[in-house]
Amino acid sequence: MEKMQTGDAAMTTAKPPFPSLVLSSAWVVAYLPIQQLFIGILAAFVTFAFEGAERAQILAANNGVIIFGGLIAAAFLQIWLMWLYLRNDDRTNKIGLNHYSQLSISRTFLVAFGALILAATFNFLYANVVLSGQPMQDQMNTLLDSIPKTPFNIALILLAITVVAPIFEELLFRGLLQNALLRYLPAWGAITLSAFSFSVIHLQPVAIPALMALGAAFGYIYDKTGSLRITIILHMANNVLALVMTQLVN
Repeated sequence: MEKMQTGDAAMTTAKPPFPSLVLSSAWVVAYLPIQQLFIGILAAFVTFAFEGAERAQILAANNGVIIFGGLIAAAFLQIWLMWLYLRNDDRTNKIGLNHYSQLSISRTFLVAFGALILAATFNFLYANVVLSGQPMQDQMNTLLDSIPKTPFNIALILLAITVVAPIFEELLFRGLLQNALLRYLPAWGAITLSAFSFSVIHLQPVAIPALMALGAAFGYIYDKTGSLRITIILHMANNVLALVMTQLVN
């Protein structure tokens, strides 16, 4: 009887698995709708704040700013919600947000360098052989070109692309989704599926193979180092490099 009572107590106090696959998947599904909601709110604010021809001119001239502003606001909201989820039960430590690599510095460098070189090689061949040099992210480049290069707008772009996006995407696709998938799949399966989700969510069909290769590289590095800090830093560095190269080419 005492053993049964102990077992019952353990069952009632058992905590749900972390990270939750249902909750992680829900965040992925909500990713785009929340972005569109905030973009719509900013566009509505401009619509109601101005009148007539002035309204149309301002909307046209600041379409890119509205989009990036909405992306940043949506990401901050979702990061805050994630933080509420992660701040208890040592969850930030469990997903590797509190520490750097579990490997030595030299092995960490080799793992990161090797994975990123493979992804970069694949992306180079894909862009120049499969696509024959056609740009993979025309929509993003067009959007960036449409934004007046004022100090505020440049700061907004940098914040969105090189800071907010890497933090949010690594928390979601590596820290939560990849770890949740690991309970049901081998490491390569969890890495592949989370990388595929990462690529699809960018809504750039032509760029899916390249984005998936990059996501798989981050996923592999995360799997081997156990550190989300490492992948966030590398993701930031990648986005800075991509933004600089894109602007130089244009």
